[in-house]
This record gives sequence, C-alpha cells and structure tokens, in this order.
Amino acid sequence: MAEEDGLDVGSEEGKSGGKKKLIIIIALVVLLLGGGAAAYFLMFSGSDSPVDPAEAEAAALANEPSIYLTLEPAFTIDMMVNDRQRYVQLNMTIKSKNEEQMEAVTSHMPLIRNSLVLLFSSQSFDELKTTEGKEALKLAALDSINGILEQETGQGGIDGVLFTNFVMQ
Repeated sequence: MAEEDGLDVGSEEGKSGGKKKLIIIIALVVLLLGGGAAAYFLMFSGSDSPVDPAEAEAAALANEPSIYLTLEPAFTIDMMVNDRQRYVQLNMTIKSKNEEQMEAVTSHMPLIRNSLVLLFSSQSFDELKTTEGKEALKLAALDSINGILEQETGQGGIDGVLFTNFVMQ
C-alpha cells in the first residue's frame, strides 16, 4: 500500500537521503561546538578583567619610538636670594610616544609656558642647587604639563621632561 501511494518508506533511496541529512546535522553540531569553544577561549582566556582602552593604547604606544619637542625659548627666571638678584636659565625638552599629544602641547604652548614659569619662579634657589631639587622640579614640570593636557584634551601623554641646559647664577 505504501508503494501504491508513491511513498518509498523502506527503499534504498530513502536511507541514503537520511544518511546525508544525518551527516549534515552532525557537521553543523560540530561546527557550532567548535565555534562556541573558540569564542569561550578568546573571551575568557588571559586576565580576568576586561581590557581598558587606555591600557590598550598605552601598550600599543610602548613599541613606538619616542618623540622629542624642545620648548623654545629657554626659561629665564629671576629670584631674590639674601637680597641678591639671582637667575636660573633652563632649556627643556619633553618626551612622548603619542604624536597627537605632542601636537596638543604645541597648540597649548602659551598655557603650558605660563604654568611652567609660575612653577619655576616658586622654587627655592638653594633647593635647585641639589640633584634632588632638580629631579623634584622635573617631576613637578611633568605633572604640570600633563595636568594642562588632561584639562584641555582629556588625557596626559607626556612621558618625561629633560633639562638640556640648567644654569644658575
């Protein structure tokens, strides 16, 4: 009766079609499991915390060469020490690996120079004679520049301050 209705329930052609469907289904299941496993290992391997975009940018910049920018003209500061006029002249170069932030330094140079002049003129002449005083001044200058950049651009980006000339008279 099945043959009369045109249904090939027990024929060989029906079995081979079923095998093809089974092979396709198994292949799809294996493919989905493999994709799921790959996604799991990519998402959950490594550190437990998500990647911070700032850290990712810092890691990318770590392999870049440093860029240097000399702040011209030299800074000349006058100080009164024991009723004597004293002068400090220093040339500064800043270092960064972030080219965009170096361009931001150039565009905000008047604000940065003003901040640095105020910082330098507030220093003690006797403290600047020591290596520790000069190192502290470098760190304060770095903080000052990065503070202005954070205020103006939302990020710091300057890695170091170099005194290329430091004269005290």
